[in-house]
Amino acid sequence: MWFDERKFKVKEEAKALVPPPRSPAVTAIAKVFADLVDRRAACRDALPETPPVTELAFDPAAFTEGTPILAGVDPLAFREDFLAAARCLLPGMAELFPAVASELNTLSAALADTPGLADVCIEAAFGDGDDRAALWDKTANQCGVSVPVAAFAVDEILKVCLERLAPLMAGYVQEETWFRGYCPICGSYPDVGCLVPKEQEPTDYLVSKSGQLHLHCARCGHVWRYVRIKCPACETTDHEKFTSLSANDRDDERVYTCSECGIFFPCVDLTGGRTDMRLETAALDLMHLEFVAAERGFKPLVAQAWNIFA
Repeated sequence: MWFDERKFKVKEEAKALVPPPRSPAVTAIAKVFADLVDRRAACRDALPETPPVTELAFDPAAFTEGTPILAGVDPLAFREDFLAAARCLLPGMAELFPAVASELNTLSAALADTPGLADVCIEAAFGDGDDRAALWDKTANQCGVSVPVAAFAVDEILKVCLERLAPLMAGYVQEETWFRGYCPICGSYPDVGCLVPKEQEPTDYLVSKSGQLHLHCARCGHVWRYVRIKCPACETTDHEKFTSLSANDRDDERVYTCSECGIFFPCVDLTGGRTDMRLETAALDLMHLEFVAAERGFKPLVAQAWNIFA
C-alpha cells in the first residue's frame, strides 16, 4: 500500500492521508521537467518580436456563453512562431530526454527541411473529437517519429507560442462572467490550482474562509478565478464527490479528486504566505500526491508527459 488507511482522516473539504515519500526518482523527474519549463521560457523570449495575433474581434456574448478568446483564431496563424520555437526548443529537449533524442532530432530536421510540416503538427495539436487520433498518426508518419514523441514535442512547442500570447490576450478576459473549469484564453484545462487569500467580494460564491481558488492553464499559463468547491471537468458541486487528498504533514499541498467523473488535479494553498512555489512547476512538486490519487483509481485532468518520457 502507498498509504496507511489507519491514518486516513476526514477534514474540512478534504480527506487527508499520508502519501509515499518523495523518492529520488520522483525528485529527478521533477528536475528534468522543471528544466524544460525554463527552456520554454528562454525560447519564448527569443520568438519574433511581433506575435501572430495582436487584435481580436472579441465577442463578449460568446465569451459569456463559454467560448474561449482564441477559439475564433485560425491555428495556422501560429506557423512562424511554431517554427521559430521548434528551432529553439527541440535541441534542448533532445538533451533533456536522451531516451527519445534521436526522434526529437528527426522531428527537428523534418521541420527544418519541410516547413510545411508545421501546419500538419498544428492541426493535430488543435484537433478534437474522433479525428484527433488520425491527425496524430498523420503527423507522426510525415515527420518520421512515433505518435507519443510527436504529441509531446508539438505540445511543448505550442506552449512556447501560447505562453507568449496569453499575457497579451488577458485584457479581454472578463472575470465576472467566466466561472468555467477550462481556460478563458485557449480553452485548455488546468494542470494545477492555487488557493490565495480572498479579496473582498459582493458574494461568497467564489470564496470561502479557506481562500480563493485560481487555476493555472496547462497550455498557455493563464491564471483565472474559479468556484471554490466545483469540479472543473464535470462541474459537480457535491462536496461528498469533489474532495481532496492531502499529506498530514503538509496541508498546504493537496490533490483534488472527483468521484463523479474520476479526475484529479493538484493544488497548493498559498493562504499561509507560502512563496516558494512556482505555478509553472507546482504540479511537479506535488507529483507524489498525484501518485496517491492514481493509486486510488483517479485519472489526471490533464495528462502529463512525465508519465511517459521521464
